[in-house]
Amino acid sequence: MMRPFVFRLTAMLALASLPLLLAGCGSDGRHGAVGTVTVDNAPLESGTINFRPAPGNKANSSGTGIQDGRFEVPADKGLLPGEYLVTIQGFRKTGRKVRDPQMGEVDEIVPMQFNEAGPRNVKIVEGRNEFEFTLT
Repeated sequence: MMRPFVFRLTAMLALASLPLLLAGCGSDGRHGAVGTVTVDNAPLESGTINFRPAPGNKANSSGTGIQDGRFEVPADKGLLPGEYLVTIQGFRKTGRKVRDPQMGEVDEIVPMQFNEAGPRNVKIVEGRNEFEFTLT
């Protein structure tokens, strides 16, 4: 009669510890990054953000899309702790003649200095990495 109780207790303990296991760092020591990007005080409608290792950091690169001013690099595609150079690109459709069948004709709306790694350096640390990029 005692076995069902022991089984239930063991199952409950296993389920209760699952969030603690999942809350650790991402796979292979990688960590995710989340944040916002605004241009002239408005959320960047769509674009991309890339994290490249800074000189001396032999880690991986990663990036993701930006939608409505928000981005999220999940931990399984994330970054190892260290310094990174950040590049951001954002485009706005112009409504003019279509040049490219996928994008149409677009204007670059992020200042050029943010398309070239340099002025935006960030540090990825163990735990939560949240960034806010305000571009003008």
